[in-house]
Amino acid sequence: MTSMSSGSASWSAPVRRADLGDRYLLLLSVVLLGYALLGKGFAYLGLPPIFIGEISLFLGLLVLLRTGCLVATLTTLPALALVTAMLWVLLRTLPFIETYGFDALRDSVVLMYGGFAFIVIALLLDDGNRINSILRYYGTFVRIFIPTIPFIYAFHRYMGEQIPRWPGSDVPILQSSGEVTTHLAGAAVFALVGFSRMSPLAIVILSATAVMASAASRGGMLAFVVPVVFAALVLGKVRTLAAVLVAGLMIFGAAFSVETAVTEARVARSTEERSLSTRQFVDNVASLVTRSGEDTEGTKTWRLEWWTIIVNDTVFGSNFWTGRGFGLNLADADGFQHRKDPNSPPLRSPHSVHMTILARAGVPGLALWALFIAAWSAALAVASRAARRSGEQAWSGLFIFIGCYAASFVINASFDVAIEGPVQGIWFWCLIGFGIGSVMVYRYQHNC
Repeated sequence: MTSMSSGSASWSAPVRRADLGDRYLLLLSVVLLGYALLGKGFAYLGLPPIFIGEISLFLGLLVLLRTGCLVATLTTLPALALVTAMLWVLLRTLPFIETYGFDALRDSVVLMYGGFAFIVIALLLDDGNRINSILRYYGTFVRIFIPTIPFIYAFHRYMGEQIPRWPGSDVPILQSSGEVTTHLAGAAVFALVGFSRMSPLAIVILSATAVMASAASRGGMLAFVVPVVFAALVLGKVRTLAAVLVAGLMIFGAAFSVETAVTEARVARSTEERSLSTRQFVDNVASLVTRSGEDTEGTKTWRLEWWTIIVNDTVFGSNFWTGRGFGLNLADADGFQHRKDPNSPPLRSPHSVHMTILARAGVPGLALWALFIAAWSAALAVASRAARRSGEQAWSGLFIFIGCYAASFVINASFDVAIEGPVQGIWFWCLIGFGIGSVMVYRYQHNC
């Protein structure tokens, strides 16, 4: 893996004993690995209602205060936009705690987990060399995640009933789902920018897993394809991407032909709404531009109907300024609870983070969210362009990696319940903090 402290980057610090911030960064990395591999099952580690995510946030806030960098974390436009959005969400949460209790707090984490962003910013401002540590930890994560996740994902899909449950709940201790493609996208871009090298076997495993996960989710498919293609175009590695795609399409075509020929004899089927098959993958791709199978059209229809209700209630309705607050079960209120498989967990959110924020925090909440996303994206784009013009490829690659990775989470969250919970939410906000903190370190280095 390319060291960010070599060549164009020069923030390396002398070797020293790990302090509290370094230990917390290692702890946070282990927590993120747990979320990525075990999903919602890992999220239930703890003593209800305090789980591993809340424990990590509390410890991180203590570390943030200890660094003395709290004020400094608020000195950029993205950070100011984020903290303003968080304050608005807080105002739309507090009045509903008495009515809805813990549900109000749980719904508010869609933005309140943004506290992780400020923790990571403070860690980097306290010691810029931690950028190297994060990249090193992520390189280890990729080496663990790529060969492991196909088996975990398939086991959860096909053997879910055999997985033990957490005591006192019906939640399996292993539950991997939509977040798989976001991490596959991150790993692919990490290699494209030159921070790691993937063997041919690793590329095959990554591609096969991406197809398998994309068969279960159109949003997950877009979350992988869009950031990876964008990174390849920006980095000028279209030929590399094309070679992988051609090889992948050949393998996929052969698998599709075999599957079509033995459809009647096929016995390996998913227990969920969609099967993990090449035919389902084709249906998902087709459904993006035209009408496709009954499963894909059914889920698309009720989403669009629900989103229309939310827009009419806020943009054109009485809840324009305030939304309906945090705590109310939106699926129950809008009559969409019955649209899901009765064996699935109850719905609370409309399968789009943008619609969730609009419904609960009104148009001001959505505007603040949009301002934050735009400011954050622009900050990384400007920094990446400046680094490339200066010949600092390591810095430029870092900003491209972070930007594409976070974009994958936003794309997935646009079509599914994703960053509303800790499994993807904490990952997303850590990436946001990593982006802001890295840009601040880069600017400080070049202004000295």
